[in-house]
Amino acid sequence: MSTEPKVTRAEQKAARRAERDAAAAAAEAAAARKRRLAQLGGVLAVAAAIVAVFIAISAGGTDDGPTKKAGETVAGQTEVTQRFAGIPQAGIVLGQADAPVTLVEFADMQCPFCAEFARDGLPTLVEREVRAGTLRVEFRSMAFIGDDSQTLARAVAGAGAQGKLWQALDLFFINQGRENSGYADDAFVRTTLSGIPGLDVDKAIADGEGSAGTEAINQAQQLADQNGISSTPSFLIGKTGGKLEKLELSSLDGSQIRDKVQELAGT
Repeated sequence: MSTEPKVTRAEQKAARRAERDAAAAAAEAAAARKRRLAQLGGVLAVAAAIVAVFIAISAGGTDDGPTKKAGETVAGQTEVTQRFAGIPQAGIVLGQADAPVTLVEFADMQCPFCAEFARDGLPTLVEREVRAGTLRVEFRSMAFIGDDSQTLARAVAGAGAQGKLWQALDLFFINQGRENSGYADDAFVRTTLSGIPGLDVDKAIADGEGSAGTEAINQAQQLADQNGISSTPSFLIGKTGGKLEKLELSSLDGSQIRDKVQELAGT
């Protein structure tokens, strides 16, 4: 005769109910895990999309580039011609030789922040300080980002030999391409320089590829080394003929430079 306890019908029902509840809980847990994985996948997809957009922007923005106005050979030609019209130039120097304040700009032609200064800071400085005879500006062409930097630095030096360095660098900044993309080929250089009235493009390129370009790059690097300059844009400022000091900026809109010019000139 069996001595095992008998399981009542009520107990059997309770056991089956417990099994069903356990199975339902397991199914709900599995569904919850799937929902969490789906949500995580969505978050990762959004993050990946944001990173992709950031990379695209960092790589150089849109492919459209600057827009040429009617009659222009290259974008920016009209405004650049007007900006520097009537202002004396001698090699790397823009402005009157006897201006009381000297500003030295170190820039790499591929540097996007240098292009920002050329766009947002330089025009007002030229109009208010250089034209007024208060400021003279020297340009020192650095070429450390890549091969395109070397090419453009030489082209700018060649234009400088004809007294048109500042038009050249402004046009190159306006039409700047992506860093180290190889955009500064012969066609780009020639087209851009052809937007400068009175410039002998063939001579400018030949001069830049020769000793004029080499000397300009070497002298800029030597002066940068002497003053502890390793990034662009960087600036030195002081009274003309006196000691020049490094000027630290928190903005590239030119306002801090203008304040310093007025302080040094006593205006």
